[in-house]
Amino acid sequence: MSPNKYSVMLTEYDHSVLTKNSMISMLCKKQLGSQKKRDDEIELSMTLAELEDLIGHVAAESNHARSKRQAEDLGAICDYLESLAFNAKRNSK
Repeated sequence: MSPNKYSVMLTEYDHSVLTKNSMISMLCKKQLGSQKKRDDEIELSMTLAELEDLIGHVAAESNHARSKRQAEDLGAICDYLESLAFNAKRNSK
C-alpha cells in the first residue's frame, strides 16, 4: 500500500523562492519536481514525510537567510507548509 500523497498549492512566486534556493532545490528535488501548473499556482504532490522534510529544510534556510526579505519569504512559506502538515495529520486520525 502506497503512502497518501498530499497536494501542496504554491504561488508561482513562492515556488520560485524555493527553487532558487540552492540548498532547498538540491535537497528537496523530489518534492519540487512533482510540479503541475494549475491556473496561476503550482501544485506539488508529496507524502506527509516528504512534506515534513521540505518544512525542515525551508525552516533551516529561513533561519540562515542572507537577507531579511529572503528570511521573511521562507518563513511565510514554512508557516504555510506547517499548517498543511498539521491539517493532514489531524485529518488522518
